[in-house]
Amino acid sequence: MKKRIALLLAAVLLLLPSCGTQADPDLTPLEQAAAEAASFTPGSYENLTFRQDKISVAVPEDLAHCTLREVGCFDLEYGDKLMRWWIPDEIWDDQSVSHWDDTYAYAFSAIFDQTGEDGNGWYAAVWCTGTVMYARDRGWAHFSHDPGLLDRSYHIGVDHLDGNGPLVEQAEAFASDWLAQTGLRVTVRPKYLYLCTGSDGESFVKVSYQTCWNGVPISDVARRYPDSLTFTLPGPSEKNGWTGDVELLSVTACMTSDGELDFFGGGHGMVELYDTGTVCKEIVSLSSACDILSETLSGYGAQEIKDVALEYRLSITGSDQPEETYRFVDQETGEPLPDRGVVQRYRTSYDLYDATPYWAFYAKDRQERELIFYVNCLTGDVQILDNQAG
Repeated sequence: MKKRIALLLAAVLLLLPSCGTQADPDLTPLEQAAAEAASFTPGSYENLTFRQDKISVAVPEDLAHCTLREVGCFDLEYGDKLMRWWIPDEIWDDQSVSHWDDTYAYAFSAIFDQTGEDGNGWYAAVWCTGTVMYARDRGWAHFSHDPGLLDRSYHIGVDHLDGNGPLVEQAEAFASDWLAQTGLRVTVRPKYLYLCTGSDGESFVKVSYQTCWNGVPISDVARRYPDSLTFTLPGPSEKNGWTGDVELLSVTACMTSDGELDFFGGGHGMVELYDTGTVCKEIVSLSSACDILSETLSGYGAQEIKDVALEYRLSITGSDQPEETYRFVDQETGEPLPDRGVVQRYRTSYDLYDATPYWAFYAKDRQERELIFYVNCLTGDVQILDNQAG
């Protein structure tokens, strides 16, 4: 089966002469491209149709190709404040606070833990990478639940929410309030809503967020097939020093059927600006991206596009961890060592990310079964992230 899939993908690739680098794509002044994207009516394309008659995508006036950095030492700055923000005064007990072994991949200044043997109860931990783990009651069980094919899912902003809008608003308000306790400059917005049913028949809700930098969502979709012939951005490996294209999972919130939030947090942490980079004076417009994509899909088959977004794809380029934050020491030489390469190869505090803007065309958006077509806003290059195979 795997051999057959590989042969089919190879055949597809041969039929995609425009997949990859585009020769001198037409670029449009950013202000003009932004105005078009704010109120875009799809045209007629040979290999593309759109579920939406009208598309609106916000493009910031200072959209940039920049460098972001994974947050570090967030726990030292906000640990106590954010634990107490979540844990009610009547629940707080100093005896429930323990200091974590800082040789773990992700450092915690402290953990509040009042969970029982059944896993239920109050819990709070603040990560060095800029996120938290908040739980109460059955929150851990709800967070661990994997939304499967039997759970109803909604792509927020695209699908009709069937009366579940207040749950999304509640999740958005909680995240906004949490961010207000910090100095983080990112925003997080609800992306998917799942109506879940546990093994015991209990109904609850999961909301997954998407982290945004300067209002632009950061891609949170992981490739399931690293050797894909249609998604050629190299991922982290030993060959390239554990650099390359990665997704950035954001936080998750869980709520009971009564609307009581009982979990918040997780994900890959938060990011901060490291280098402003270059403001994009010109980009591939949304209309040009549609033309490029339609031509590219001549060998992939006509596709109906469910949603269009402007997103950053991140590529790890290295690390810049301040030496004063090193937690490890070489046992032979006594030399201080950074987090990266000691307990974890990548996704560590202070990892650097090249952030490149792409037009993201969602054909399929089911979790771990996505089919997304990316058009590079700077070069017109096309990448096809296909998690449908297999």
